[in-house]
Amino acid sequence: MGNKLFVLDLGEIRVDENFIIANSTFVTPQKPTVSSRLIDIPVSAYLIQCTDATVLYDTGCHPECMGTNGRWPAQSQLNAPYIGASECNLPERLRQLGLSPDDISTVVLSHLHNDHAGCVEYFGKSRLIAHEDEFATAVRYFATGDHSSPYIVKDIEAWLATPRNWDLVGRDERERELAPGVNLLNFGTGHASGMLGLAVRLEKQPGFLLVSDACYTATNYGPPARRAGVLHDTIGYDRTVSHIRQYAESRSLTVLFGHDREQFASLIKSTDGFYE
Repeated sequence: MGNKLFVLDLGEIRVDENFIIANSTFVTPQKPTVSSRLIDIPVSAYLIQCTDATVLYDTGCHPECMGTNGRWPAQSQLNAPYIGASECNLPERLRQLGLSPDDISTVVLSHLHNDHAGCVEYFGKSRLIAHEDEFATAVRYFATGDHSSPYIVKDIEAWLATPRNWDLVGRDERERELAPGVNLLNFGTGHASGMLGLAVRLEKQPGFLLVSDACYTATNYGPPARRAGVLHDTIGYDRTVSHIRQYAESRSLTVLFGHDREQFASLIKSTDGFYE
């Protein structure tokens, strides 16, 4: 039995396009009144069913992220609000597939921002794989009570409230096999302090390279590559995009970007089927 990959639609976030493509709009003497543009970008996770493992890549936003008593700070809710019906939250998407969080053997967290690690607390029985530098960054924001970033203090508080099976990837570990045909990739610093990707081989097609926010969209990917508007390390970001291109092309893998509206709309969602 080969691997199956399910694409989970976890709603959308509404953002200024400049967050996604740096300098996508800007004023000039000839156009002094150009306005920014709001776009809705997909929030996603990916489930890989293997012979002896069930791997989840990312967890989306917490179901209670929005509202007066929401997990996210008020400014985060204003700047980049989450939009999604109840069926879009991760536990519900798993339930639709006949699964619960307890059925997931491994959760790979591309990074620990609010729209990728919001549901970590549901996975008390799973191995949680994160980059060691990314984990340290998230815990620092929690410990200092700093609400100014995409690392959500209330989410992190819930992760740390009970013991969990954290597996932290070191800076020097470049690649690791998680299951036959499923490889963890360490992209290092770039969009965030420590980014992880996942290469998934399939039987009926070459497979996919899941890169999350290491590269937001096909426009960022290029060529020529264009930087995102939200970056921790510009040099690391440029290096990562180049590495993604080399890795994917040498293995005939399709790159699945972190927030590409057009690409995501074209994918088969978990409610309609899967890739194998």
